[in-house]
Amino acid sequence: MTCEPGVITEQLQQFADEQGLFYPVDFASSGSSQLGGNVATNAGGIKVIRYGLTRSWVVGMKVITGEGKLLELNKGLTKNATGYDFRHLFIGSEGTLGVIVELTLALCSKPKDPTVLLLGLDSMSASMSVLQVFQDRLTLTAFEFFSDKAMTHVIAEKGLKRPFSGSSDFYALIEFEQVAAQDLETALELFEHCLEQGWISDGTISQSTTQAQHLWRLREDISETISRFSTYKNDISVKISQVPAFLSQVDKLVAAAYPDFEIIWFGHIGDGNVHLNILKPEHWSIAEFHQTCSQVSERVFELLQQFGGSVSAEHGVGLIKKPFLHYARSAEEIAYMKSLKRIFDPNNVLNPGKLIDC
Repeated sequence: MTCEPGVITEQLQQFADEQGLFYPVDFASSGSSQLGGNVATNAGGIKVIRYGLTRSWVVGMKVITGEGKLLELNKGLTKNATGYDFRHLFIGSEGTLGVIVELTLALCSKPKDPTVLLLGLDSMSASMSVLQVFQDRLTLTAFEFFSDKAMTHVIAEKGLKRPFSGSSDFYALIEFEQVAAQDLETALELFEHCLEQGWISDGTISQSTTQAQHLWRLREDISETISRFSTYKNDISVKISQVPAFLSQVDKLVAAAYPDFEIIWFGHIGDGNVHLNILKPEHWSIAEFHQTCSQVSERVFELLQQFGGSVSAEHGVGLIKKPFLHYARSAEEIAYMKSLKRIFDPNNVLNPGKLIDC
């Protein structure tokens, strides 16, 4: 599919659907985000565990460099072993190397009968065991998580019902394809196995598309719901196996140093990407809150560096995270990034000041 960069993500998804095909890069802002921005930030979303990031779906692109030169990159080819693939430099470059003017994106077959399981986790560490057993035997299209605090806010704001009577500190939302006739039976067997192992306390499975959409709302409506609290957000990632340990360390850090803060966790645990959201206490001013949260970020990023993680998993660096880039990239890497910027944009006219300083 060849299109202009201003096409809305949801428009492409709908067009693909009308052709009996599927564009799998999906997230809460698909109704407003534009494809050019998605490529410039290498957007991820809820189905990365199955389909990968935006980068995986860009098979060709045209860009205008800072010198005004038109580059046609890869020309939609599946195989092209002719040296450096500049396409991948521009993907995720946040508009600092060139202006995207055309995109050629791959499409794929629609997922077969996607079904959703929502599980109450007895501990965050249990999520890794649950992920492993489900991933071993089913084709997963999503493995998301969120805290009970997050779900409580969504239920109160949106008037939704709790998915089951009990409650847990965290929940895992699993979406899988029913590729074979026995896949639903396999999912129920795995559910029983997780109960027996003590990894989960309860759960529910969708019986229809409507029920699946309802369960997804408990996850997808979180960002919109908590936005009224002047939320301070951080989009970070660590290796998948390290997510539980990292979350525990951050919780301890914030609880000890900033007891007034309420933390809302959610994210794409299946690919190691977690979203740390801090809600502003009612009696705090915006200025005081943001200043304190900057100090929180510094400490969280120091911890993140110890885990070998990234200060930005899918939202980019921009201006806000530029001072913290050194926590995820070495001095040598940053120097090479600056060199590339000078090659493609020698006059520094493209998104100046973003990502890096030249």
